[in-house]
Amino acid sequence: MVSLPQRMRKLQTKLLAIRLGSGALVLPKDVKRIHLRFAQKIDGGHMGPRKFWRHELVRMKYHNPAVPMTIDRTANSTDDATMSIHFASADAPKSSNSATAAPAPVDSTTSSTRPSDHAPTDCVQTIDMKHRSNLEILQDVIRMTKAFPVEPTPEEQEEMRLLEEQRVRSLRDSKLSQEVRTRQKREQELLQQARGDVASQTG
Repeated sequence: MVSLPQRMRKLQTKLLAIRLGSGALVLPKDVKRIHLRFAQKIDGGHMGPRKFWRHELVRMKYHNPAVPMTIDRTANSTDDATMSIHFASADAPKSSNSATAAPAPVDSTTSSTRPSDHAPTDCVQTIDMKHRSNLEILQDVIRMTKAFPVEPTPEEQEEMRLLEEQRVRSLRDSKLSQEVRTRQKREQELLQQARGDVASQTG
């Protein structure tokens, strides 16, 4: 049975993993929405987008709760995997992928309808995510949005150090406990074998 301190340590580690790490970014105010579209299966170059959604996007949402971040996973493996970044400012960066009107956002699964609170944007930038790693996608997001990474505070650095020490100590204690149990089991087996030998001789 997992002890309460172990559960607390795991919870603290998970919370730190959300606050810090790859994707922990603060987006500029002109970024109004981010939308991802990729396939449910990882075939055909959709593994990177899936990893980005599972890891980097979680941290981005944590640090930018006011920015809607929507997912559409209805694409086929042969379709493109794209990220659309919606800017509100008229001087948002322009490229060959820019659009003047935002498409209807979709929810995390299949919907393609426009929600009532959707605000039009002035510019939409698109990132091609297909056949690219999650870290490559992240670099494009940083370059395109001019986002800046969240650095751990001294308190968070100390918390990470203590959690790592506790993790190493827990692994060491677990290994020692396993060795003790293995030795006790072996001694019990030898004792039972000796008793069986004595019983067969006296019989």
